[in-house]
Amino acid sequence: MRKLKVGVVGAGKISEVLHIPNTILSEYTELVAIADPSVQRLEYFKKKLEGQKVRFYEDYQQMLEKEEIDSVIVAVPNALHAKVSIAALEKGKNVLVEKPMATNSEEASRMIEVAKKNKKVLMVNQSQRFFPHHIKAREIVQSGLLGEIRLVKTMFGHAGPENWSPNAAWFFDKDIAMFGALGDLGVHKVDLIRYITNLEIVECAGFLATLEKRATVEDVASAVLKLSNFALATLDSNWITKGLEENYIVVYGEKGTMKVGQTDPTRIDIYLEKPVRMHGEIVLKPLFTNEDPYWKMPVVDHFAKVCLGLEEPIVKAEDGYIAVKVVEKIFESAKKGQAVKIV
Repeated sequence: MRKLKVGVVGAGKISEVLHIPNTILSEYTELVAIADPSVQRLEYFKKKLEGQKVRFYEDYQQMLEKEEIDSVIVAVPNALHAKVSIAALEKGKNVLVEKPMATNSEEASRMIEVAKKNKKVLMVNQSQRFFPHHIKAREIVQSGLLGEIRLVKTMFGHAGPENWSPNAAWFFDKDIAMFGALGDLGVHKVDLIRYITNLEIVECAGFLATLEKRATVEDVASAVLKLSNFALATLDSNWITKGLEENYIVVYGEKGTMKVGQTDPTRIDIYLEKPVRMHGEIVLKPLFTNEDPYWKMPVVDHFAKVCLGLEEPIVKAEDGYIAVKVVEKIFESAKKGQAVKIV
């Protein structure tokens, strides 16, 4: 079986724990090259991958010119997502880009146009679609067990990227990151609401604050969202949660309630009122936590299979665009001090 030849642009923490190990271990991919302007990070991976036939570049453009690769994983600071992705697509490479897809919806739209023009796969790493408990939660909602969705409550918060990544300074700089906690964490939940409920977000009212971090981006964000069936959703994301990571979604339906990861990251709790009062529990092992040195996730495997024509994409480029668009509109709402439509 032909393997997908992959180049990784960006040798930061997300590549270290997710993209690089999963590319090496996948039976569908071959890691050919890594590009990053940081000599220190390249040296780190040269030692870590000693014995592997991987080449290293300080300039990703040189990698694109010199290497015979089919696909590129883009794991760079947010402001570079569109630039690097478009450069790779125009060179005829498939692209898996980290979330948020771009720093604005215009950039995201341009990325989609270039991918279509060059007939290449463009996928966004909206990774929470791949979590087993989220896949199961979607199945439960789609089965009709909970009935019509009335309310969704989502939360993603931790103490901040500096507690996870050694190169986290860019997260706090608006010129490089554009978004803070909302774009880093909230963008996952925006996409997850759509994925689990199969509903669209049509209106939003948002509030942003910078309360603890020395940053030019928000470290706390909250929003109320109106869904396409007139239900509401609340979204909270922050970098100020001490002592634990909160990462959950609760779905309230006309027939019952489903809590995913709220009481325990391994559990889905289902509460039904009719025909009898019932509490059911599904236990699923989480794929990883931020403490794990390696995140065993099927994202790279799935991307490769899509590129090889073996699977249909779980996440389409348009999903990444919508997630960015909603985040963008939450910012607009916070600035205007009023609810805004998602057009």
